[in-house]
Amino acid sequence: MPNPKAIDVPKLGFSDAQTDVLNIMMNKEEWDYSTVDEIAHTEELSGYSYEAICTAVYGLKNRGFLLEVNKPYGCVYAVNKLRIPNMMFDYS
Repeated sequence: MPNPKAIDVPKLGFSDAQTDVLNIMMNKEEWDYSTVDEIAHTEELSGYSYEAICTAVYGLKNRGFLLEVNKPYGCVYAVNKLRIPNMMFDYS
């Protein structure tokens, strides 16, 4: 079976900002384990305000799709890999 090229996030009641944040964090490994400030500065999320991105990250954390990891420099958020089986893989 070929490796998927991307993980497609189904709506699952996510806001557009939540879907975009989760897509970026799952499909670009350099953005997994990121602070909110780092996530907010990605070019793909430039259409959202900082507050909208914060709300999206905290909403995803509260629903169990992101994990909060406390580091000496602040909180880092990581994709909860146990929730990925519920996602759709894109092989195209």
